[in-house]
Formats: sequence, C-alpha cells, structure tokens
Amino acid sequence: MGNPNDKPPAKEGWLVKLNLVLTMVLAALGFWLNYNAQQQKLAFDEQKLALDRLQSLLATNRDQREERGSREQMRLQLFDKVSVSLQRGEDRYVEAARALVESLLSTTDPVESELRVGLIRALALGAPVAQQQALKEAANKEATFQTEQRALEAEVQLQATKPLVRNSPLAAYRVDVFYCAGASSAANESRAQGFQRTLRERIDGIQVRVRELAPSINASPGYGITRSEVRYETATEARPAEELAGLLASGGARLPLRPVNNTTPLYLSVFAC
Repeated sequence: MGNPNDKPPAKEGWLVKLNLVLTMVLAALGFWLNYNAQQQKLAFDEQKLALDRLQSLLATNRDQREERGSREQMRLQLFDKVSVSLQRGEDRYVEAARALVESLLSTTDPVESELRVGLIRALALGAPVAQQQALKEAANKEATFQTEQRALEAEVQLQATKPLVRNSPLAAYRVDVFYCAGASSAANESRAQGFQRTLRERIDGIQVRVRELAPSINASPGYGITRSEVRYETATEARPAEELAGLLASGGARLPLRPVNNTTPLYLSVFAC
C-alpha cells in the first residue's frame, strides 16, 4: 500500500493548474463577450436614435417645404382674385377680395404682412368711390401696425439681453393693451386705458401702452379676438401672465389666460374686446 502522505504525481498537479487557467480564461472570455454585446447594443441604439432624429428632421423639413409651397400658391391665388375684383370694379367683388386678403394673409410673416398692405392699397385705388376711403384707412392702419410690431420686436430682443434689476419680474416686460376697434371702439378703448392705469399703479417702471386692434388685423390668422383676455407664450411666460392677470383682477377685471405660439421674449398682450 502507498503512503497516504505521498504527494500527487506532478502530472496531476499540472492538470489542476491547467484547469484553473482555462476556467479563468473562459470566465474572462465570457465577460468580454457580454461586454462586447452590450457595447454593440448601445452602438445600435445610438445609430437607431440618430436615424430616427434624421428621419424626423427630414419629415419636418418636408412638411415645412410643403407648407411654404402651399402658402406661396395661396398668395398667387389671392393676387389673381384681387386683380379680377379690380377688373370687375363692383362692390361685392372688392369686399370679397378684401375679406380673403385679411383672413388668409398673416400679419406676423414679413412677406405676407407686406403683401397684405400692398393688396389692400391696390383695392383702395381701384375700388368704387364709396369703398375707397375705408380701404385707404384700413391700409394705413395695417402699415402702422406693422411698423409698431417691428419696433416692438427689436426693442424686446434688446431688453432680453439686459440683466433684471427691478423689484418685480413683470417690470422687465413690455405689455401692449389692445382694444378692438369697431362698433364698441370707444368703450373698448376706455377699458384698455383702465387696464393700463391698473398696471402702472401696481408695478413701478412697467412699460404699458394702449394700441388699437383694427378689424382687418383682428380678421388675420392668429387673432380672431372676441373677448377680453391675456395672451402669453406657452413655454416661458405662464407665471408672469398669471401675475399680470392677478393684478388686473385686483382692479376688478378678471381676464382668462390664453397661451399662444409666438416667440417674442418679455412681452405680454392684453385685449379689451
């Protein structure tokens, strides 16, 4: 019988060591394969996300091109309708052309706002005598509105670059109080002036002015105001708009809030209609 204290043969010791090394190598290989698979999945996910973003961008650009194309086609058609109405020279054709110009052409798009004024002026020149004065006044109000808007946009863009040093965040805002012109013009203007006084009394340094909202402007896309309200940009101005509405409410006027998609920083609109 062999001695139980004898050492195992050298060959068996070598096999044990080899088995241990193989086990470690296989474990490392398994870890590497798992890590590599995860990295490939991450790369695939990133590529898919990039492709999805590119596809979304292309779809947006395509939609924008189609929208621009349809707007350009609409402008040409409006120009043709104005030309036809001037050739006919009848009240009803001129009124129909004016209604289309005012309701379809935007006051915020630079090209369309210029076209609005130009087409209304053209109608004023060729319309029957009974309509000429009203059309001239409408064209002048359109031009004045556009001039005020361009000045406003330049001013608020400049104001947005300055640091806030005032007590109330609303003091940094420009507030336009529009009153709807028309049958109730005087009453609406008086109410707008009351809103202006309330805001000036409660916020030191706030910039508030009263502006007329001509019927032709109110008929344009994005307006259609039929009641008194406060308008604000959805993303950034909800809290200032709520504060402004609260101040007006403290003066006895409770106005609903209406979010819009305009992009004029540090600017709020109030309507008295």
